[in-house]
Amino acid sequence: MSALRKVLVVDDDPVVATSFNRVLTHDGYIVVTASNGAEALEKLSGGEYDVVYTDIKMPGMDGLELAEKVKAQRSWTPVVIITGYGTEANEQRAKAAGVTAFLHKPLSP
Repeated sequence: MSALRKVLVVDDDPVVATSFNRVLTHDGYIVVTASNGAEALEKLSGGEYDVVYTDIKMPGMDGLELAEKVKAQRSWTPVVIITGYGTEANEQRAKAAGVTAFLHKPLSP
């Protein structure tokens, strides 16, 4: 029996968060969602996650700042940015922060 993987999905759009939850839960992952960066950092402080998926455009702390904070505190935790606002500057900042992947919306399961 293998251990379940725990995923943190950070997106202010509840439809996107629900979609990730549905797809990843179906594939056997434990999915925890957060609607903003501050909530995500709070959840990260309370447990271990195998990966963090985050959007860039969110109120308050954006996904790039969240990625930088996650990698500074937990360099071993993979962070994947998923966005409809993928600019070269955003991708360079994400790469500098140590982000694992930078994916463009729309995505398919």
